[in-house]
Amino acid sequence: MLTLLAKVLKVLNSQASPWQIGFAIALGLFAGILPFGLLTLIIILVVCLLTINLTTFIVTWGLSSGLMLLFASPLERLTWQYAQNDGLLNFLANTESLQLLHLHHTLTLGAFVLGVVLLLPVAWLGKTLVQQYRSHIMTSVEKWKLTQMLKASKLFALYEKLN
Repeated sequence: MLTLLAKVLKVLNSQASPWQIGFAIALGLFAGILPFGLLTLIIILVVCLLTINLTTFIVTWGLSSGLMLLFASPLERLTWQYAQNDGLLNFLANTESLQLLHLHHTLTLGAFVLGVVLLLPVAWLGKTLVQQYRSHIMTSVEKWKLTQMLKASKLFALYEKLN
């Protein structure tokens, strides 16, 4: 746990672009809300091809997968309510490529639509939060006595070791 926290702090304090961290958060959220399948593997492929922070992606993926356990049932009911169009259902069920992606399942379809809708706003919000952290919080936190005490702890030693 301390190692994970040290890695997150390392990412926030690194020279990585805020957009790289923002898209890592957004793609991690997208992969986390989807049931594991071909769509998730495509997102992992995109992550490998782009220059984003892998640690942030993995942490966000894990956290959003855990949250999806709570929100899967309401999302599935909502998708079922809006996906009752016969034309849409026939299109999703009869198109082979969409069957491979499992978009004919209500949970996968709802999670995919939610992920597409949230992708850019979450990336922008992540970028903005990283910028705000770096410009306001990071400099203030370093002056606190608590921070100076933590620098003498095992957590800071792990953080320094990762640098």
